[in-house]
Amino acid sequence: MNFRTIRTFRSSLGPLEQAQIVISTAVVVTLITILAFRVVSGEKLGWYDLISVVTVGVIGFLIVWSTISYGRINEQQKQELLALKTIAEAVNRAIDIPYLLQNALQEAKRLLDVEYAWAYAIENDRLQLALHRGTAELPTTVFPEGPLDADARKLLLTPQIRKRPTDAKMRRGAAWAYDGVAAWASVPIMMKDQFFGVIVVASVNRRAITDRHIDLMTAFANQIGVAMENAALFQRLRKSEEQYMDLFEHSPDMYHIVNRDGIVVSCNQTESMRLQYRKDDIVGQPVFKLYPPSSHASVRRTLHLLFDEGRPVEGAEEQMMTSTGEHIDVSVNTSIIYDEAHRPVLARAVARDITEKKRLEARVLHAQRIDSIGNLAGGVAHDFNNILTSILGSTAIMKRKMRKTDPWFRFVDIIETASRRGAALTRQLLTFARKTNVAFKPIIVNDIVDETLRLFERSIDKTITIRTRLASEICLINGDDGQIQQALLNLLINARDAMPDGGVVTVTTARSDGTGPRVGGGEQRTLEMVAVTVADDGVGMDAATQQHIFEPFFTTKDQGKGTGLGLSVVYGVVNAHNGYIQMQSEEGRGTQFQLFFPLLPASEPARRPTTPKRAVSGRRIARILIVDDEPDVGDVIAGMLSSLGYATTFVDSGRKAMAAYRRGRRYAAVVLDLNMPVMGGRETLLKLREIDPGVRVLISTGYSNKNTDVADLVELADGFLQKPYQTEELDRALRTVLESLRSS
Repeated sequence: MNFRTIRTFRSSLGPLEQAQIVISTAVVVTLITILAFRVVSGEKLGWYDLISVVTVGVIGFLIVWSTISYGRINEQQKQELLALKTIAEAVNRAIDIPYLLQNALQEAKRLLDVEYAWAYAIENDRLQLALHRGTAELPTTVFPEGPLDADARKLLLTPQIRKRPTDAKMRRGAAWAYDGVAAWASVPIMMKDQFFGVIVVASVNRRAITDRHIDLMTAFANQIGVAMENAALFQRLRKSEEQYMDLFEHSPDMYHIVNRDGIVVSCNQTESMRLQYRKDDIVGQPVFKLYPPSSHASVRRTLHLLFDEGRPVEGAEEQMMTSTGEHIDVSVNTSIIYDEAHRPVLARAVARDITEKKRLEARVLHAQRIDSIGNLAGGVAHDFNNILTSILGSTAIMKRKMRKTDPWFRFVDIIETASRRGAALTRQLLTFARKTNVAFKPIIVNDIVDETLRLFERSIDKTITIRTRLASEICLINGDDGQIQQALLNLLINARDAMPDGGVVTVTTARSDGTGPRVGGGEQRTLEMVAVTVADDGVGMDAATQQHIFEPFFTTKDQGKGTGLGLSVVYGVVNAHNGYIQMQSEEGRGTQFQLFFPLLPASEPARRPTTPKRAVSGRRIARILIVDDEPDVGDVIAGMLSSLGYATTFVDSGRKAMAAYRRGRRYAAVVLDLNMPVMGGRETLLKLREIDPGVRVLISTGYSNKNTDVADLVELADGFLQKPYQTEELDRALRTVLESLRSS
């Protein structure tokens, strides 16, 4: 044996073994020294020499024994610490709780040298088996699964060891409920002072589990509790990150992040889907790709503000562009991401799609403009009707005084014809302004369409084809057949004019729920509707033209070929019938109008219009009071009545009418204008009824009796006559009022 072999042997020994060898060598050397000294000196060994040798030997033995015992304890503690370290490393590496428990059971079985291991979890006050190892062949588990009461919870919270009774006790009747195992131990798993579960180990050897195992399992369970707490925190963090990513990816707003060079470094799924790109087609590309060329200058200014001036942009309205070229309106808010030196390195952009909002705003502005124009048109028509009343009344009086052979008769006739054309224009204005007289009754839509098409066919040549697809079921609406026919005729005439080289006009009727974009008419409802569609394949309209089509006097036709009131009348008719309009048009591809009207129940029958009874001629009543703030109109009405044989009195205000009645004068009837200054027609009518409850009043106004301002007064009055009118109409209306007086 050489020196290298001895050194290798010494290095292979642990500190405890080396200490034992040193102590043993010292004892042996001491004994040899004592014996050698006696032999060399020639002295005989006495009892005290024997006692000295025995004493040294005993002391040496005690020293060696105590050193070995202490070394074993240290070695055992070292192994336990190594075991705990191994377990801690095994469980702390796991971030998934099931995987963590799996590692824990595997290490417990190995380090505790047992055959079986279980891990139980507490969920909703129930004990549930989470994992097990090496127990496939066992007929039972240590703890049954199920709800926990207070006693069972207390038992599980207590570390415990159970061993099978000895054979002698078993013969005396002792019971053991755990077949297949001779001993088991359990310790609770605590996580932040909360009872999470139980670790159980078992062995087929009754002496394999001792109190030392309980201490080791307790330390082991503590490590598991800490590891599980960390795993739970990690899972919550991961879930939070997943929720954040889900929120980011599926936010209703579009997100992208750009660098100083204007390159997109990330975007969310919403932006990818809305712009119809794959995310890979956006990330890494210049941000200008997402904007139309007209917006590139604005984007450059935004990048300059963000990265050069450090100023975020808020509420900027821009346009983005999809992969198909569609432009969408967005509201953009930005924020800056700084580096450690507080320099802008990235910029976040949040783009909210406001395309629909902008469309709604445009519709609201359009509706407000149409409403304002309607109010203006109604006022103009009212005043114009007063003028036409004077002209038509004057021409009627003049024609009654002239013969047809009179050289001036032809010019009076021209004045009357022109006035009638003016009256037709004012009626269209009032229809647009929803101030016309609408005679509502149940009507069948298909009948109106058929009748209108028969009229329209007379005005077209053979280059235009009419196709119809009418609903098979009866569609009943509450409306004025004359106005609806006028609206349909206007649409058909526009379709004809939009096809100068011929084409196809398609007219359809169908039931509908009325969904879709509304471009004109009343408030969109969810009632069951009937849709009347007029479509052509003519020249169509651009977007700018579509914004003005319902405005009165707006026309795309050549000068002298259109009044610009056709679609205005359609708008007014649909409004008056509580319907609405949908329109689609594209340059070169034609136009389609859909008129929606609320349906009536099919059980309500259509009624024919009632014919008013013919006025019965009778003796002329001596005096009629005319109240109108327009002197010319009053003089003309007085002249018309005088030509009919009535005696008249004209006053130009409500106050003068009151004064005439207070003087005791009574009149057979009063022709009353409603739109007067100071004391209006409403107040005058009520005051007259206070003085003479039996007074007969014929309302004469430029507004219709469906106007909300006069509708209630029409019910109080005895008759209504809309300006302008002629002598025959005035005579007929006044006779009706006077006949009601006679019959009462």
